[in-house]
Amino acid sequence: MRGARLFDRGAFFEAHEAWEERWRVTLDAQERLFLQGLIQVAAALHKLLAMHSPGPAARLFARALAKLDASPADSGAAHDFDLERFRAGVRRCAADLEAQRFDRAAVPVMLSPSPGAPSVCGAGRRTRARRA
Repeated sequence: MRGARLFDRGAFFEAHEAWEERWRVTLDAQERLFLQGLIQVAAALHKLLAMHSPGPAARLFARALAKLDASPADSGAAHDFDLERFRAGVRRCAADLEAQRFDRAAVPVMLSPSPGAPSVCGAGRRTRARRA
């Protein structure tokens, strides 16, 4: 849950680190795959937004989605979020990046927002991705 809270605040590098801590110690193969997918989503967003590297970000989105798609639908429940909704949001981000119209405001939130809160992290902040 710590990783999800960090992710929702837009602290993608820190979310990556939080999930990696768990990934390093878990022995469950399905959980490792799921966590690796989350780690790669966070890394993609960090590469894109902090390092301005859309090419590597696009490759990380693709690898992340392959892992998240291979994860059971209830994988997110253990981390208090809807995996299907999150995957759809990540898929939209990847498609928007490919079309060179990435909008940071479209990054999905993981945890249910409180009433009146934005349904995406970084809402209201637009980023134009440059091509690598």
